[in-house]
Amino acid sequence: MRHILLFFLVAVALVTASPARPILRSKRGTASKLNGVARKTGTTAYHATNLLRRQDQPASDADTADPLDPLSAAQKAAVEQAVQDLEKPFGNAAIWKEAIDFDKERGDAHENRNFYQILALLQEAENSSQTVISPYVGGGGSPSPQDQLNTAPTIGKALQYLQVYPAHFKQPQASDPAKSLVQLSLEPQQTIASFGGSGAWWPHYLKDFPPEQQKNLSTLLFSEDWLHLSGYRFNLGGSGGVEDSVYVSTPARGVESFMTTDGTYDWTRDPGSVYYLRAATDAKLASITAFANSIPSALTESKRPCGNALNASNIPQYMTYLTDTLSHLTSNGFKIDYISPMNEPHNDFGACAQEGMSVDKTLRAELFENLRAYLKASPSLAVQSIKIMGDESSQVASNAFPDYPSWLPQAISSNHIDALAVHMYDFPDDATLLNYRQLVINSSLPSPPPPIKQTEISSFRSAKGLHAAYGSTGPKRMAPEYDPGINSALDMARMIWQWLTLVNAESWDWWTLLSNMMPCYPSTVPAPNCDFSPDHGYNDALLYISPAYPETKDYNFYFTKRFWVFRHFSHFLRPGAVRYDIPNEILPYGTVAVAAKNVDGVYAVIFVNRNVTEQVIRMKLPGEGGKVTNAVQTTDKDDFAAVTVPVASADGTFNLNLPAKGVLTIQFTVGGAVAAEPIAGKRDIVEKAGGEIDAKRGKKGRRWWKMR
Repeated sequence: MRHILLFFLVAVALVTASPARPILRSKRGTASKLNGVARKTGTTAYHATNLLRRQDQPASDADTADPLDPLSAAQKAAVEQAVQDLEKPFGNAAIWKEAIDFDKERGDAHENRNFYQILALLQEAENSSQTVISPYVGGGGSPSPQDQLNTAPTIGKALQYLQVYPAHFKQPQASDPAKSLVQLSLEPQQTIASFGGSGAWWPHYLKDFPPEQQKNLSTLLFSEDWLHLSGYRFNLGGSGGVEDSVYVSTPARGVESFMTTDGTYDWTRDPGSVYYLRAATDAKLASITAFANSIPSALTESKRPCGNALNASNIPQYMTYLTDTLSHLTSNGFKIDYISPMNEPHNDFGACAQEGMSVDKTLRAELFENLRAYLKASPSLAVQSIKIMGDESSQVASNAFPDYPSWLPQAISSNHIDALAVHMYDFPDDATLLNYRQLVINSSLPSPPPPIKQTEISSFRSAKGLHAAYGSTGPKRMAPEYDPGINSALDMARMIWQWLTLVNAESWDWWTLLSNMMPCYPSTVPAPNCDFSPDHGYNDALLYISPAYPETKDYNFYFTKRFWVFRHFSHFLRPGAVRYDIPNEILPYGTVAVAAKNVDGVYAVIFVNRNVTEQVIRMKLPGEGGKVTNAVQTTDKDDFAAVTVPVASADGTFNLNLPAKGVLTIQFTVGGAVAAEPIAGKRDIVEKAGGEIDAKRGKKGRRWWKMR
């Protein structure tokens, strides 16, 4: 594999040095172009095609069987020059170069030397040669600004394949802490709105649980002592009842609509979901969204909650249903801040494994326009104040890029949408997300862009599930796997970092908060699958219940490391917090960080370290008189555990040990003003929720929460 990386280093060096800079139109075309370079350098086409194969195919032993021909002196010089030419590339490239120099000074020759070099060069190429790297839709000439946005950067994908989730984090120290002082940039970024998840589809099961456990789950989700969510998504069901012509094949995913199949309202339906909407309201969460996967079956010709396409003639009836439902909920004391009228609208979910409807991209602006009009026309002031988000596209590159130009500029210019909601089921790399952010900005001009909310992701294979040397790891696809451990949690943490720092998203939501998709019956059948299963179960939740609970009466809640890592963000970055950058260039390779100042004046910095070794950094607090007040970490062994609080010296500096394969959060205060904060978008913060739960520890570090 090392030889393959070196080949790709040479290939990109020669491509980026070429004065012609042809446009590469597809992944296949890129492989062909690199094959041409390979022929010129006396290598085989096999290596380029191998490196750009589908990301969801792990490396095999055969991938490393064909060694490269020796490089010529000129080619070696080109590689060395390319690395030496690095100045200020995006990402960790500068620290990779520093690590190479640091190793040379110490006389080290660890196995990642070539890995550093290939990543540094690829990242430099990614930033300096967009026309070479990014294929675009259209032919001839230079790409238009819109063409440049409708891209899926090919080398960017290779970077994700190599860089984002590497398993080969084995260097003893990735950077010299004496040379890289970690500190916050003083320019404020976005204001944080919420961290949350959805109430689909688990309330279907929880309605069967004992009342005490139903309440315990509310405490786990909303209490300051536990997950401390600040956002919640309430699913408005579409299934009308026994008279529907087609039922959703998985009963829990056919959510009871308040409108029955005959078109009448029954407000007693879906009691499980309503119970947790009440709990979220009582917890005074900052943001509660009502979202619909489908128009009610009663309003469709097919009388089914799936496999439908919304058309213009359905819109008035659908808007009436939404405003009637919102009026009922708010008049009964439920808090609703946003309404999201469609979900993954490119897909009608015709197989009926869940509710769903398609909405053509040319119809979405009209739908938002009508929804705004109906909300404003409501006699209820609470309904009038509800904001609109959309369009909940499933994938960034495949859905948002081609669809946004058809509806987003109109919706923004007409003020028919208040926030942009998007999912990330293509697991976009850093470059794609930077392009996405620019697409939103360009689509909004001359208005400022709307807030961006990442509202759904789950069910990816973790780094452990696709482990192979030199980075064939990480969430490449949705697939069966159950990994409740730290690998999946670190994947999730980096996704949160991506959206907060690259996209400036104000909110980040996991998909479902609780699931029964465990590949074992933990209370009755001891099984290693409860610790990890590569082919069964799903990484779809933060908490789990036993799939056999109806028979075994096992009403316990089973934890994952995702729960504890998510708590670092939901607990320490509260609504109204203002984010500040910590540039990646000053962090060790394999680490990222998110920093923010909360409305109470307390700063929080969350460090994510994917290395298998502890990383030491030296940090400087902003302002004067700074003091670290708290330090908490989650690792393979620790669950949100308090650790020794470092003491800053007189100049505000201190050493900080980032735990191996772990997340560390520190809180600190400073004296005096540090930076001006944006006022727009600030929200009040309410952090209290009640309840107590007994904790017990099971075998191999598993935790569950039992009825008292």
